Amino acid sequence: MSQGPRTAPIIIRGAVASLALCAAGIGGTAMAEPTPDFPAAAIRAHMDFLADDLLEGRAAGTPGYGVAAAYVATVFQAIGLEPAGDPADGGSSWFQSYRLIEAQLVPGSARVTLTRDGRSEALAFETEFMAGGDYLREQSEVAAGVTFVGFGVTAPELGHDDYAGVDVRGRIVAMFGGAPASFPADQRAYYTSGRVKMNNAVARGAVGAIYFYTDEFLARNPWDDIVKSYAFPGMRWVAEDGAVQGTWPEIKSGALLSPAGLERLLAGSGRTAAELQADAAEGVTRPFELPGTVTLARASTHRQVDDRNVVAILPGSDPALRDEYVVITGHLDHIGIGPEVDGDGLYNGYYDNAAGIAIMLETARALARSPQRPARSIMFLAVGAEEKGLLGSDYFAANPTVPIGALVANVNFDMPLFIFPTADIVAYGAKHSSLAAPTARAAAAAGFEVSPDPIPEEVIFIRSDQFSLVRRGVPAVYLMPGLRSADPAVDGAAAFRAFLAERYHKPSDESGLPFDDDTASRFTALNYHLVSLIANTPERPTWNDGDFFGELFGRPVDR
Repeated sequence: MSQGPRTAPIIIRGAVASLALCAAGIGGTAMAEPTPDFPAAAIRAHMDFLADDLLEGRAAGTPGYGVAAAYVATVFQAIGLEPAGDPADGGSSWFQSYRLIEAQLVPGSARVTLTRDGRSEALAFETEFMAGGDYLREQSEVAAGVTFVGFGVTAPELGHDDYAGVDVRGRIVAMFGGAPASFPADQRAYYTSGRVKMNNAVARGAVGAIYFYTDEFLARNPWDDIVKSYAFPGMRWVAEDGAVQGTWPEIKSGALLSPAGLERLLAGSGRTAAELQADAAEGVTRPFELPGTVTLARASTHRQVDDRNVVAILPGSDPALRDEYVVITGHLDHIGIGPEVDGDGLYNGYYDNAAGIAIMLETARALARSPQRPARSIMFLAVGAEEKGLLGSDYFAANPTVPIGALVANVNFDMPLFIFPTADIVAYGAKHSSLAAPTARAAAAAGFEVSPDPIPEEVIFIRSDQFSLVRRGVPAVYLMPGLRSADPAVDGAAAFRAFLAERYHKPSDESGLPFDDDTASRFTALNYHLVSLIANTPERPTWNDGDFFGELFGRPVDR
């Protein structure tokens, strides 16, 4: 999409003025209804502004993201919420600020060198391996023997240990991304996490890491798309003491191998990539040491940038419950400007996640204008740097602006698609806690059925901002419109998969895409009902007895 004129101040003033009319309830009729009106035009207005070219894709730490954050804060203020960010001048700001470090690979610096029998050979960058910047070092290098460790997973509750019988101290570990498909969905999602894998490798003394993907993953995510994703620099958030979070100093360097690179890595080992892929498909662990040594090296440049979450509160009405919060999250950022696709290099993020923020804003409008305020307080948290690894939500979870124990539940909005008339929703995370019951009630009230996860292989539950709060013990649900179409002439599953293949994280995720008004309105009503139910139920949500995530992260509430 071509760039338009830089008219942000005018657009902000006009958009906020029009939305203020919606917030007031035009004609005074909306507030008289048991379920507020959720005009699709208001939802589209938010999305159109946030995905406009002038915001340049809302990448973390950019001026375009700053405009988006100012817009959200202005809407929050217009509908009567209270700021709940960083303390400022004896009060509070609308923003929670944090520092990010950006690491960019120096072009031509990345090396993967195989040394065997006194001979060295280099893998080819992009076609055989990829590497990103190192957040801790400008120069990174490690040379060591390599041990293949399956998926790099240790799951004692499942009797699975990819490190059984091998010593990886001082060695580079080579592993598949993901987790065995034979695992139950919850464990598969959890053990897919790179954080979990790296913690496991470091605990066993590894000094480097090599990743590669299963055939099943590459069928959904072609290598060429993975290469393009490396054009965007990586980021991590920095604590006040200067410690870079989400890093492992013990891991001196790493690389990601393509199928061709994996074949070369395995040469002379007595094992083939086809054999490893077959084992991976069956969830079988066959660790072994590779011959020779591998050198992993790269150079990185660093830049620190400031970013911020937008935080607002609707105070509760019940004196006994108003110090507890239902927190609504959605990521405000997208991925900015990057490699061109069909002549367009601006990644607008219309559905990902201008749509989620639009739902948040309209839910906030309805709750703020409700004749009866919710009993509990509602926190609205538009987070940044989600596309860089859930950084904004992770920062908030580590540095909450209210006590972490006061957060009773999280409802997350991320990339809801309104591209066809939708009959169902998917409630990621609801089954883990008592949130399942209010979710089902809210769905029925909005005219949706609740369907099981149609794409468990995508491990959605760990891939959006709710997981930052789940790791702190907060029960959460992430709602998405489902894949069942209410129109028999429309194949909803095909439309969804086409969006993932053709528009997800591509410049074509932009204004002008199909938009079903009824689905958007009902989905917003669903979230309004769900948040209201959680906020007005005296009992706080609890993890289910014996739940995997509840046992892993749940703990007594620290008020």
